Amino acid sequence: MPTRRRTLALAAGLVATAGCLGDGDAATGTDPPSDDATPTDRPTTGQTDDVAPSETPTPAPDGTPTVAGTDEPRKTADRATPAPPATVTRVSGELPDWTADRWIDTDYAQVLGLDAGDRRLYVTMSNDGGRSAVAALSPDSAAFDWVQSFAGEAEAGSHHEPTDATDTWGVTVGDGTVYSVHGRGESYEWTALHALDAATGTERWSFERERRLGIAGFLDGAVVVRATEFFEPEHSHDTPEEPLETTVHAVDTAGGDSRWSASVAGLSGLAVGSDAVYAAGGRSLSAYDAGGDRLWERGLAAPVRLATVLGDTLVCSVGESDDDASLVGVSTDGERLWARPLSARWFVPTDDRLYVGNDSVAAVAADGTVAWRERAYAHDPLLDADENRLYTRTNPRMNAVDAYDLPGGDRPYRFVTPSNNGWPVAATAGTLVAEAITPEEADFTSLFAVDAATGEPRAVYRPSDSVFSVTGFEGAVYAGFGNGKLGVFPNVR
Repeated sequence: MPTRRRTLALAAGLVATAGCLGDGDAATGTDPPSDDATPTDRPTTGQTDDVAPSETPTPAPDGTPTVAGTDEPRKTADRATPAPPATVTRVSGELPDWTADRWIDTDYAQVLGLDAGDRRLYVTMSNDGGRSAVAALSPDSAAFDWVQSFAGEAEAGSHHEPTDATDTWGVTVGDGTVYSVHGRGESYEWTALHALDAATGTERWSFERERRLGIAGFLDGAVVVRATEFFEPEHSHDTPEEPLETTVHAVDTAGGDSRWSASVAGLSGLAVGSDAVYAAGGRSLSAYDAGGDRLWERGLAAPVRLATVLGDTLVCSVGESDDDASLVGVSTDGERLWARPLSARWFVPTDDRLYVGNDSVAAVAADGTVAWRERAYAHDPLLDADENRLYTRTNPRMNAVDAYDLPGGDRPYRFVTPSNNGWPVAATAGTLVAEAITPEEADFTSLFAVDAATGEPRAVYRPSDSVFSVTGFEGAVYAGFGNGKLGVFPNVR
């Protein structure tokens, strides 16, 4: 089974190598120079929208550009005036050990995923090439409430819009049911979606296909599932000659039967609203109602890369690449409403706004208003459970964590890890956990416990096994490792 953190770290190393060429902020921990040309402000939708007034900076009393004529100069959409974080913190000496309050031995080889729901923590575990399982853990408990095992390994794709971009394995919890995907995807055979009773772990039904399954959301008593055909490369870098076909299923949450399905070639975006499913394949965007009837289809000038529903608007990132993409808002009847020159590698949706990031971080409302924007590199977002704080991986070397207060967007601090690669992995009200590659100090990575209020590092845990998943839950930090153990760590405040 591939190790998630090692895979992520390898990708991070490529970013770091590119960042080192300019040596951007190795010493200062600051954002890139303001005259560093970027493609952020180049819309590539092929259409010429005027920039909305709410996105046009206007002078504040001191001459600093602001958004929508407010007196908030730090929340600027003007790329020429980046505002640094209020504080930059670092590890300046030896940190005390961060010691777990307790350990749980799972009897599996790896603890892959940790997800909170209904005041329980759901733990995804797996053996190499063998069986896998999901278990439920109550707060302060030293033993699982229940464990349900499955044939096959745990598969990626069980998350519905995760707010932690580093999560791969795990579950989705909805309406008293735990949904999880397991199978033989590594050998291109089959995967199955399992629905479990959240209280007891009893399996209610399973939905199996000779395809790679994933969860997209819920609509009118159905879980929306994507089923993508397998592609087995002859060589490691081979890609399909033709777009892979994906079947979108509406699977009945009560019985597990497919109510309807639709085929999409080269699925690149799938979003679920209150009354429709939106599917993008390349430059084509379609909407299906709760019964599976296609409501509309429209073409776009560039491929859809991301899609999510915000209120009554479908928001898409559209472009030939992430760096050259723009945001486009589409109404529920398929009409284009607005376009904004914001590139996005990720979306984090909340109730009333969408946070997007790439070479900047921005908060966008359903009507296209850009509430604020900070000019700072931003990958691997992490939204805390209370949605009061957004953390992103930052710096040209991608070795630091920025903290953004929500909803306003103030950036109280940046924590720079003692590594060329570091990123946020978990947060509670009191603790931010940053993971960093430290091969000379640990098996591969170390976990730094940072005071969430000030950004000051307080302690460090250096594991002897790979870190797979870390999450904040009920005031503590839970971490799953490649030795099959689950550690429960205290807050540092």
